[in-house]
Amino acid sequence: MAFFVFLYKLHLKILYFFLKLFPVNHNKVVFLSRNHDTPSLDFRMLENELKSKYMNIQIVFLTKRINKSVSQLICYYFHTLLQTYHIATTNVCVLDSYIIPISILKHRESLSVIQLWHAMGAIKKFGYQTLDKRYGRRAKLSLMMHMHENYDYVVSGSDAMIPFYTEAFHVSSQRFLPIGLPRIDYIVSRQKSIRRSVYKKYPHLKDKPVILYVPTFRLEPDDGIERLVNQIDFSRYSLIIKKHPNDQRECNDDRITFIGNVSSLSLLTVADYIITDYSAISIEASALEKRLYFYVYDYDKYCASNGLNIDLYEQMPGCVFKDAAELIQDIQHNNYNFEAIRAFKRKYVANNGDTTQKISNLIAELAGFRHLDTK
Repeated sequence: MAFFVFLYKLHLKILYFFLKLFPVNHNKVVFLSRNHDTPSLDFRMLENELKSKYMNIQIVFLTKRINKSVSQLICYYFHTLLQTYHIATTNVCVLDSYIIPISILKHRESLSVIQLWHAMGAIKKFGYQTLDKRYGRRAKLSLMMHMHENYDYVVSGSDAMIPFYTEAFHVSSQRFLPIGLPRIDYIVSRQKSIRRSVYKKYPHLKDKPVILYVPTFRLEPDDGIERLVNQIDFSRYSLIIKKHPNDQRECNDDRITFIGNVSSLSLLTVADYIITDYSAISIEASALEKRLYFYVYDYDKYCASNGLNIDLYEQMPGCVFKDAAELIQDIQHNNYNFEAIRAFKRKYVANNGDTTQKISNLIAELAGFRHLDTK
């Protein structure tokens, strides 16, 4: 394995050496992701903000999920070559995940890299925090591939998350910008219009209080979803389950609404109750001060196999349950601890409604857009 990694890195470095001889396009901003096949909401909001200010700007999106089939890996290899060209010919790259050419190559001094991580925070450990753990990467390969190197700025959802991000990325705390993500600007300012659009597609969600369940991805199948479903009184509540894209667990029940064409973020607007476990969707839900519950039926096992950055029981008292029956009973009793969710929001949500503008201004400054025709 080490020999093949060496050859891969070597040929990419040689290619990059010659690509850096091409002139830099000072009007170009490159957005890179391996979490999505299409630009994320955060990326699109930054694109709109930049294009509203600068007429001649060129936005390049290189977004492609990595799949493990041989044919898809070959396609991703050529996608990586395209990434390498665009990285070599711009002054600003914005990422929301680990991007191979960014981390393993030696860049121009003029290149600035902004890591706009795809989550508002890190409830669960990740990156260097989980090397050689059940849900983590192999330490040897991660080090050979220089995981999360070459970041000039890392955007964090809050000051409170910086210590965890510092461990996960191996990046100095001085490089962090605790200003949140554009998506929070969107969800807070457009909550009513988003809700209307969801109701238009799924009008039955107006009929009863909605429980939205957004579980974290699990490597092994289990009966966690089934246990929760069995406790819900469907005559009183509608249940939406929004699974992780890689989650292969099945639950065939006509009473459940499975929604694939609407984002978890948008579904927050129609939910009366949100249930998750170790997902950062909890931070986004807190921005709306929704009734948020943590269903952590495998808490001890997950802490041992992956680990958590925060003590959920301490941060969200009265809102964390291992037993599905107790959780649903709490919902039915309607005595939610709103002070807990407000304290959670104050600690983990830094957005003041101007995050999109702040990040776009940083991009413009780093790229040197002052000479462009401003609208």
